[in-house]
Amino acid sequence: MGGRAWALAWGIAAWGIAAWGIAAWGIAASLAAGAAAAPTGTADQAAELWARGQYAAARPLLRRLALEGDADAMTLLGLMAARGLAGPRDPAVAAAWYLKAAEHDHVPALRALADAFRRGEGVVRDPEVAWRLEARASALDARRRPSRRP
Repeated sequence: MGGRAWALAWGIAAWGIAAWGIAAWGIAASLAAGAAAAPTGTADQAAELWARGQYAAARPLLRRLALEGDADAMTLLGLMAARGLAGPRDPAVAAAWYLKAAEHDHVPALRALADAFRRGEGVVRDPEVAWRLEARASALDARRRPSRRP
């Protein structure tokens, strides 16, 4: 996904995710109300549904986007499963979605998967794997930030 809606969806309400222990990346945003998206909707529609807390309506659209290779959608589906948003809580399904997104070097997914391994939620507890995933996320994050050198 990309564009304005994902920037809003990922950039606001980090407190909700940090309280869960994933780190300071967030998913929710407060957007204007609109019609629910059908599974053939756009990434922006999925982000708007997510931001309004309409997880059940967003799920089929996010699933379609995830199956098309969208790492943001994969990570959001993982978060939905981890927190039980619009369905039962399922840490194993969450870890599977995080893994799919991490294979695309998606930093939030790498951090969420590291947290799953650190806690043993949905996967076997393995601090070494957690450390390696977090190190990979940090390296990717550092590479993507502009240098502050003069």
